Amino acid sequence: MSSQSNLRNYLREFSKSKSGMAGLIMLLLLIAISAYVLLAFQPNIAETWNNPKSWEANPAKAPPSWMGYFSPNFPPTVSFPSLKWNSTASGGSFYNFSNSYNFYWSSPKSPSDIIFVPDYNGTLIEAAITWVKPDGNSLVIYIANPTQSYQYDVGDPGVTSWIQQYIKSQTGILQATVTVPQEMAALFDQDGPGLLTNPVLPGEYHVRIDLISTGPTTISQNTVFSINGKSYGLMGTDLYGRPIELGILLGLPWALELGALTSIIAVLFGVIFGGIAGYIGGSKDDLMQWVTLVVLALPALPFLIALSYSVTLNLITEALLISALSWPFYAIIARSVALSVRSQTYVEADKAMGISSIRTFFTHFMPRLTPVSIAYTALGIPAGILLAQTLAFLGIQPSNIITWGGLLDDAFVQQAALFGWWWWVLFPGLMIVVAAVPFVLVGFALDRIVAPKVSAK
Repeated sequence: MSSQSNLRNYLREFSKSKSGMAGLIMLLLLIAISAYVLLAFQPNIAETWNNPKSWEANPAKAPPSWMGYFSPNFPPTVSFPSLKWNSTASGGSFYNFSNSYNFYWSSPKSPSDIIFVPDYNGTLIEAAITWVKPDGNSLVIYIANPTQSYQYDVGDPGVTSWIQQYIKSQTGILQATVTVPQEMAALFDQDGPGLLTNPVLPGEYHVRIDLISTGPTTISQNTVFSINGKSYGLMGTDLYGRPIELGILLGLPWALELGALTSIIAVLFGVIFGGIAGYIGGSKDDLMQWVTLVVLALPALPFLIALSYSVTLNLITEALLISALSWPFYAIIARSVALSVRSQTYVEADKAMGISSIRTFFTHFMPRLTPVSIAYTALGIPAGILLAQTLAFLGIQPSNIITWGGLLDDAFVQQAALFGWWWWVLFPGLMIVVAAVPFVLVGFALDRIVAPKVSAK
């Protein structure tokens, strides 16, 4: 039977495996997400991720937004997209840049803060934030000479003074001092004399931002306007305000790539090494078996930790280090297959006809080892992912990548489990399992198909 016929038979049997097809669909989905991440994010995203200032506008240690469905104590965070700013000239000497946002607020609790971070090139003389409540009442917050990349919030004295005036207009009382919760109540609670104690006013809110300059100015789309609640996104944030779901996405391509590289290198070397050992037999086989068992007996994790400090760690180097200690398992399997093939009559016939050992090995041995190699490559990827994430958890990883183990390391250092920040621990750990499942399903399906055929030959 030709190799093409064998391949068709393998594919036909694999398509009948429900678990194998489920694993293949999951794998294709993970690959598609990885491709999206690589195309959608800039190559220097790791630098942004590791810069705490990049995430100051996000609420820190915030649980996922869907926690609001279970408790009113977790109002959501509303992050507005960076839109193109509308520019108009007034009298030839003033320029106005404007943007408008609408959002619906339904939580019975008001958010914890409002963040505005202007990002521009040029000179701004004023920023005006017009806040319109669902009942039509409005207030305007003026910021004179807004500073580039400065984070303005309701605790800023310039912002507070305008909110104080609004409180006076509703209650008739000028508050000498106001707290942040009182300012948020003024912005979100029902208007009237009891403004600071009234319930939250649900409905559609409107926000308009006007930036005034006296000369040509460019407003960056990195300008931030955010309403920070006590929850954020699908998976919450860490101590620095970094979205956990973003870390999960950014860690996926590297996890798959590192796991695949590790498994391919380990299986390829192990199969060739073990296959040659089983084919040649004798004292050379004994020596090669001894080498295999010595490497197999090495404590993988301590040995990798020691090696990682003696080399400059990058993705390829880490894959080589992990595969250097992973190949013996595959060598043992390949040797057992090679021993069974060596006893076949067609191998003896090749020897009798004077065919070279190398040709015999690649003609009769490798075709029978290839299906097993493919199956165990799929099964070896989860082990590579797990070991790489374990090293990252211990602080050993390339500096220019983001890993789930690194997220867990940060969570451990900041004692996330102790303080109840469960989302910081749960989702990275769960993602390691999710990434491993499709390879296990595909690998076991392939193993059930190819193992009986190989052993029968």
